[in-house]
Amino acid sequence: MKIWPIALVTGLVVGWAAATDIQFTPGERATWEQLMRRVAYTTPTHRLGLRDGREFAGWPLSVTTNVVRWAAPLGVDGRLMAEFECAQVDRIAVLLPPPSVNYCDVSFQLEFPDLRLIRRPPYSLLTDEPATCAARYLDALEKLHATFRARFGGLTEGLGLPDHVQVLIFSEEAAFHAHQRCRMGRAPVKDGFYTPAPLRLTLFDQRHASGLQEALKYLAFGSEKRQVRAASDVEANAIRLHDLAQACEFLREAERANQRILRHEGAHQLFHASGILIEGVTSGWLAEGLALWCESREFGAVEPVYAGRIKTALEQQCLIPLTELVGHRDQGGQGFFAGDRRVDLAYAESWSLVRLLMCPADQPGFFNYLRHLRSLDAITDIQRTPPLELLCRFLQLTPAELDARWSASLKRLPFDAD
Repeated sequence: MKIWPIALVTGLVVGWAAATDIQFTPGERATWEQLMRRVAYTTPTHRLGLRDGREFAGWPLSVTTNVVRWAAPLGVDGRLMAEFECAQVDRIAVLLPPPSVNYCDVSFQLEFPDLRLIRRPPYSLLTDEPATCAARYLDALEKLHATFRARFGGLTEGLGLPDHVQVLIFSEEAAFHAHQRCRMGRAPVKDGFYTPAPLRLTLFDQRHASGLQEALKYLAFGSEKRQVRAASDVEANAIRLHDLAQACEFLREAERANQRILRHEGAHQLFHASGILIEGVTSGWLAEGLALWCESREFGAVEPVYAGRIKTALEQQCLIPLTELVGHRDQGGQGFFAGDRRVDLAYAESWSLVRLLMCPADQPGFFNYLRHLRSLDAITDIQRTPPLELLCRFLQLTPAELDARWSASLKRLPFDAD
């Protein structure tokens, strides 16, 4: 068994701290040191490799000639203890030192002193949620980040992604709306939003939404009354189990909504943080279409909600024309098609257009279009060329040809997808 000395990790952490040279006020330095200690405590220092191929990141508590006592991470800041016979162990290797904590993290923590900061690069997450919930959010964001890099890595050459991307998650509805009004200055949204400055994703846990809590109370009250009126204990127990299953389904749907919101707003964050999209230059259809395309568990999968809106529009012959959709301009910072009764359809059509453009035949031209939009040399061209014509130039299509292909793709959507 190959064993690295535990003392080596202490030296790595101390060296990391001593090498950091940031000018803080006394209060900021105290917060920074507290965050450093917390990050060091929650970051595994070693990886345990067993002879059967299994591996565990964690912390070696003690190593004797017979037994290795090991602590593995549980949630964000919990630990699970285990013992392994030395005959089972192949190696214990030292991992990289804990992630850095910079001034942005300190100011983020000071802005919300009652929330807890968790560092898992590139994300810095602040939340009042339990550790297991925070870990679940970070797992989802890491998966989103990995898939994003796989699908859009060719557009991020030479750009990269900041190492401190902020995520703010509230469990209290009033606190979320107060922060949203402060940051966005317009009518509250129900679930989450992204802001470019600071580079932050903000989410409200839908399991704590007032509407859901009222529904759960109503369900519990009705369940008690039905159980009292039951003809037997067996019937009462069946009612209790049925209503409990209904309550659990409500909560599962709220969690599914959390994951969709996280992927949608997280995609906005990644596209802007990586420099693929530029705030103030990107059209609404493009920003929202890309985020919606990333919203499903598998990028680009058919979303029944959006497909259903398009089906209704096709039946009623009320699709938003492609020229209007691509040429739409945000009026006064109110948002994409804000105040327009067709806003839901505009989002669905944007999703469908990006879904078409991400097909293998059109993706190269679409990616060149995205590169052009962020080029400083293209500002005049972007301002003078009608938006649909500019897109079609890179696709090597006329507007009429793109419109025909898009219309055909809408009719091929599997509207009965689950």
